[in-house]
Order: sequence, then C-alpha cells, then structure tokens
Amino acid sequence: MIYTLLDLFLYFRSYGLPKKMYELKYFITHIVILLAVSIWLPIKAQSSHKEESLESLINESRKLLEVYKYDEALEKARTAFKTAQFNDDDKNLAKIFDIYAQVYELSNQEDQAITKYRTALILASRSKTIDLKSKLCNNLGNLYIKKESTVLEGIENYKDAFAFAKEIKDTTKMVIPLLNLADYYISNNDYNTSYEYLTKTRAIIGDEKNIANTEKAKLSNLLGKYFLRVRNYDRANEHIEDAIFIINEEITNQSNNSKEKTTVYHKELSISYHTKHKILKAQKEFESAIPYLDKHYISIAKSEDLIKEIELQKTIVEHEVHQYKDKAEQADEVMDENFSREIKWQIIFILGIVLILISLAFLISAYKNNLQKKKLNNDLIGKNKELVNAKETAEQVSTLKSQFISTVSHELRTPLYGVIGLTSLLMENPEEKKKNEYLESLKFSGDYLLALINDVLQLSKIETNEVKLEKVSFDLRSLIEGIVNSLHSKQKHNNNTVHIDIDQNIKTTLLGDSVRLSQILINLIGNALKFTNNGNIWIRVKCQEYEDDNYKLRFIIKDDGIGIPKSKQETIFDNFAQVKNQNQEYEGTGLGLAIVKKLIHLHNSEIYINSEEGVGSEFKFDLSYEKAVKEQDISSQMRESISIGTTNFNILIVDDNKINQIVTQNILKKKGYTCNLASNGMDAIDMVKQESFDLILMDINMPEMNGLDATTVIRTFNSHIPIIALTAVEEGEIRDQALSVGMNDVIIKPYDTQQFFQTIMKNISKVKYIN
Repeated sequence: MIYTLLDLFLYFRSYGLPKKMYELKYFITHIVILLAVSIWLPIKAQSSHKEESLESLINESRKLLEVYKYDEALEKARTAFKTAQFNDDDKNLAKIFDIYAQVYELSNQEDQAITKYRTALILASRSKTIDLKSKLCNNLGNLYIKKESTVLEGIENYKDAFAFAKEIKDTTKMVIPLLNLADYYISNNDYNTSYEYLTKTRAIIGDEKNIANTEKAKLSNLLGKYFLRVRNYDRANEHIEDAIFIINEEITNQSNNSKEKTTVYHKELSISYHTKHKILKAQKEFESAIPYLDKHYISIAKSEDLIKEIELQKTIVEHEVHQYKDKAEQADEVMDENFSREIKWQIIFILGIVLILISLAFLISAYKNNLQKKKLNNDLIGKNKELVNAKETAEQVSTLKSQFISTVSHELRTPLYGVIGLTSLLMENPEEKKKNEYLESLKFSGDYLLALINDVLQLSKIETNEVKLEKVSFDLRSLIEGIVNSLHSKQKHNNNTVHIDIDQNIKTTLLGDSVRLSQILINLIGNALKFTNNGNIWIRVKCQEYEDDNYKLRFIIKDDGIGIPKSKQETIFDNFAQVKNQNQEYEGTGLGLAIVKKLIHLHNSEIYINSEEGVGSEFKFDLSYEKAVKEQDISSQMRESISIGTTNFNILIVDDNKINQIVTQNILKKKGYTCNLASNGMDAIDMVKQESFDLILMDINMPEMNGLDATTVIRTFNSHIPIIALTAVEEGEIRDQALSVGMNDVIIKPYDTQQFFQTIMKNISKVKYIN
C-alpha cells in the first residue's frame, strides 16, 4: 500500500495531471496495475495459512451429520468457515452455511434453518454455483410449504429449484421439486395442476437411470392418486403396483440400511397400500380392499418405530450440541479479535483508494461532461425520429378509423334499406304470392345485420385480449356434423355437396375450446359454401402427431368454387378484406377470415391458403387437443331422455318490451305452450306466488326491478322452478352473474328456434325428473 501511494506521488510530481485522452488512459491503466499488485501481494501471503483442504473438511462434516454427530460436524464446519472466510471463498461458504442450516433443520429449529439457507443461497448466487442453488431452493420450499402464511414462497422456491436444475440439465435435481409441487397440489385437491407437474416429471424420468427409486416410487404413488380421482381405476392400479414393487425391493436391499431411508420407504409404502385400498373400495371389491388397509397400518407402525429410534439417537447428542454452542460463541469472540487488526488495515486501504478516486473524479469530469453533451444530442435526434414515427402512426390510425366507419356504415345501411323497404311493401298489402318472398328477404337482412354486429364484437374482444381459450370435453365428429347441418340452407341454396373425412386414428372425444373451433369452422365452411355453386366442399381432419394423450390435428377445408386471385391471397385475412363475387347479393363484412386468423393465433398456430382462380381454394391449419377422460353421467342422460308426456306447459314470460313479448309468446304458442306475461320483476314475483308455472323466461334489464333481483327474491320461496335468462346482453358478461343469483340457464337474443326449445326442454326435464 505504501509503495502504491509513493509511486502515485512520484508520478504526479514528474508528469503533472494528464491533459490528453491517451495520457488519461495511460494514467488509469498505471493506477489499476499498482492497485492490483498491492492487493494481490497480501492475499498471496495470506493464502499460505491454508492448512487443510476445504473440500475434505466439508465432506467430513456432511458425513458426521448423517450419523448425528452434530458437535464434530459443526467443529469441522467451523474450521472450514475460517479458511473460506479468510480467502473470500463464496462457493465453499455457501456449502458451509448449507451444513449449518441442516443442523438447525434436524434440530426442529426451522426459522433459524431458513435464515441459514437464505444466506447460503446468496453466497451460491455470488459464486454462480447453480447446482447448489437448486438444492437450497428445494430445501427452502420444504420449510416454507409447511406454513399457510408462506405457502406461496414455498411454491416459488420449488419452481426456482426446477429452473436452476434445468439450466444445468441435472435430471435428478429437476425431478425432486416437480414431485414436491405435484404432492402439494394433490394434497390440496387441485388435481389438474398436479397432473401438469406429474406429466413433466414422467417426461424427464423416461428411461433415466440416475433417478433414485424413492423418486420413482413417489411419482407412481402420485399418479395412482390422480387416476383414482378421475376414476381410471386400471391406470391407478398399474401405478400403485409399480410403487409397491419398487419400495419392497428397496426395503429388502441390504445396502439401504440407513434409518432415514427405511423410514421414507415405509411412509411411501403406507401411502401405496392406502391408495390401493381406496381403488378396490371404489370398484366395490370390499373383501380384497381390507388386507391392504391392514398393510397400510403396519407400514405406518414400522415408520413410527424407526422415527422413535432416530429421535432417541438425536436426544442423546442434543446436550452436546448446546455445549458446543457455548464453545462456538467463545470461538467467535476470538475470531473477532483476530480479524480486528485486519479490519483496521482494510480501513486504511479503503481511505487510500477514496483519495485516489477523488483525484480521478477531478481529472475525468471534463471528459464526462463532453460525453454527456454528445449523449444529449443523440437523445434529441432519437426523440425527433420518435415524433416523426408517432405522427405517421397517428395518420395511419386516422385512415383506418375512416375506413372502418365507411365500411360499417355501408354494411349497416344496405340491409337496413332492405328491412325498411320490405316492411313498407308488406304494410301496403302486396299480392299474397309476394309475401313469402318479401319475408324471406326481410329475414335475410336481419340475419345479415346480426352477423355483422357479432363479427365486430368478436373482433373487438380478440384485439383487446378478452378472449381466453377454455378446456371442455367435446365430440369432434358431432361438432363438425352439427356445423354442416346448421349451414344446410346455404348448402341447398347453391346446390353443393359436403364431404366429411375424419382420421380413424382420432378418438373424437377431445379436450379443448370447442366454441373457438366452431367459430373457425363456421366461417371457413360458410365461405366455401358461399363461393361455390353446384360443387363440392371437403372437410378433412388428419392426425399429424399423437403423444402422451395429446393430438396434433390438421384441419383442411377445400372447395372447387371460384377460387381467390393471387393478388388477394396476401390480404384476404385483413379486416374488411373481400373477394368480389357478382353472383352474391351481399358480399359480406370482410371480417370472417380476420376473426379466423386471430382465433388460430390464440392457439399458437398459423393458417395457410392454396388457391387458384376458377379451380377452388384450400385452407389448412394445425391445432392441438388433449384426449378427454370420458365420464358419462348416467343420471344426466336419464334426465335428457325422459318422456314428459305433454307439451302443454305453462310458461311465464317476463319482458318490458311489448314486441319481444309478442314474438316469444307466438313462438311458444305454436308448440302448444300456455303463456302468461309480466312487464317487470315485481309483477313476476306476484304472479309466481299466485300461480303455478313450469318455467320462467326472465329478461335482465327491466324497470322497477331487474331480472337478477327478481330471481333472487323468487328463490327465497320457490327453489325448484327453472328460470332462464332471455337477454340480448353478451353471454360472457351475464352468465356467471345469472347463475350466481339462482338462474338455471341463459339464452341470448336473437336465438335459433331449435336451440331455444332444446334449452327449455332440458331445464323442464330436470325438474320433472327430480319431482
């Protein structure tokens, strides 16, 4: 240190302060070299004090822990700590604090153990010891997960442990936190989340030979519990038998003679036998189930006996640990005195560096000011560019807005003109033979307006990220056939033939978002039918991949219609993009394919087009679905198929709009139903109290009392009458709210008549069956 300061003094005296850039660079380099030499020389001298290998001390300490010799283990760790601290060895300091934490954990002092583990984690992060970080995070997760107040911290530590292990591709360390997460979610009855982690674990383990049998047994036990939950008893039994075989083999293996390991095996074995008992009991094999319950209790008893032996051995050495604490405190005092001199020297050293840095600050201030000026100039140039870009973006948004208003206003006015004109003609009492023609045109215009509104709302929801994919069980073949049937009138109008070809390797009961798939297929199949005359439409579904109960399906919609020009194929998926077709009265809103593309993007996939003008078009895309666990609800089927014996039901229509009352009443009367009318929620409550109804169709938005409040009141004195919300509000906005107040179902206006009556029959059937 003295040499460094003297050298700096001589340098300044001989050369003065550096004035040019190359002189400043030389000056700073000279100082860095001198400081490095001054620091390295004392460290080099101190390193000679290292008498024992740190690694051997740490390994000996760990071995002593395994046989409960805590005092000797701590003595070794303390010796290693002094050497590691003297040499600023963060990596070995982290290992030593890990040993301290294990001692506290074994002594049931969990708060102190957490503190030591966290210190070890900080040191491991500084030394970039990733494998140790993974182990420490898993140990912290085990402690945090025990308390309700720190459960979330425990879950995050397990995830961090997996991430660190994955970074170094250590499959053993990857499996342990995943199993801990799966075990936690199984214990809290969150079986779906648990199965996600179990699936990851199975994929990692595979044929991996380095995975311990304890982890394999635990995985089999957790899979057994999961499949028991979903009532797949064969799969559950298969996994539990695997677990029992693995554990019994380990128990009989003489090399696994530690009490801790044997205790773990008996605990896992007791879980296996108990799950096996539940499987047999669920299959009503009660006699076969009883012996496994006995084996479950025997395994628990053996585990408890081993725990008592371990606790006894810990008790013997516990007083030695307390005695050693006193010794350790004395050693800390001695160590503090030894290091006090070193601290004083470090203070002097730091003060010298501070003086040097102050001098350097004056020297480089001018240089920094120059750099700052350049930076400000560059920032100003960048801001100017941003302003130009923002101006261009604003102009583009303005253009798009104008385009949107122009397109939508045109598309609204065209059918509205038809609605108003045809209504006028009908009011003038035209010829009888023209009435049906006018009415069909009137309905077409109304359907077109509804489609436009729905498309605009759907596009708005997708662009504001309000559409989320759901997972429900659905039958793929039934879904496609239902869509084709719903488009039958369009198919018949253009005299087209539809061909459906679904790969036989696909089990058509799948798990995924059937609503979004329906929207995609309705738009694509509808376009194919619309732009094809006297032709064919092919709907093909092929299985591209099948792995771990997951299908990757390719959907192909092909037609031999008018085709799409090459110049339009790049923009066909843009908003309001249209293909001109002189044979169509209305060309459409141009939103259908834009919605299709955005929905497919939600599935992390792409749609591709292959088309030739005058030959036809082919659209194809890939979507992934899970194979569904098909559980048939027998009682639900009985309710759906029950014969009620009459259609003369008495239905209460609650709606403040007179036109809506007339429309709904006449639709129901055609089926032979008796209808009563109420204009608000208060009238509806009075009528339900005075008269018996089979079902209530309840509007939501009404004066005096709305439908939700009226339903809440009705449920206080009549809990069984079906109440269906009949509303024009978006289903996603109202369904949860309606069900929460006691409504049974929701129908969105305007509705498909067939679906309307199916919903009514379904809800009446449930009540008739129960009664």
